[in-house]
Amino acid sequence: MAHEQHTYICIDLKTFYASVECVDRGLDPLTTCLVVADESRGRTTICLAIAQAMKDLGIHNRCRMQHYMEVSAKIYGIYLEYVSPQDVHVYSIDECFIDVTPYLDLYHTNAKGFACMLRDEVLARTGITATVGIGPNLFQAKVALDITAKHVPSRIGILDDE
Repeated sequence: MAHEQHTYICIDLKTFYASVECVDRGLDPLTTCLVVADESRGRTTICLAIAQAMKDLGIHNRCRMQHYMEVSAKIYGIYLEYVSPQDVHVYSIDECFIDVTPYLDLYHTNAKGFACMLRDEVLARTGITATVGIGPNLFQAKVALDITAKHVPSRIGILDDE
């Protein structure tokens, strides 16, 4: 029996917590220096998230809050406008895997075109930038995301068996 080739995408929302705060304030999430803080968490633990410009300076930290969960759910809802919930595998608040195999013919596109469509839709409707890895299994899609997509202007990385 032949094994059907699958195509997966792994979508990550770039500096999610700080991006949400930047979008809420009408700021560019990719260039604004922003620290997300909550002094109610204690005197010594107030930094919840930072913007990409600060990550570029070597500063890291983040934490979950209700507003971020709501934005994440809104983005998940965007995905569900294009795919079935059974094909979405949530990895974290800002990252998920989607088996796009059955949708490529439906939308008359390839994996990169489908990834671009979701990435662009999320950006247009929420202001949040996404990066996408594409591969024939979950592992390769995740590696394509982390090794390639996060470091190229298109924010799309592809890793196949070759």
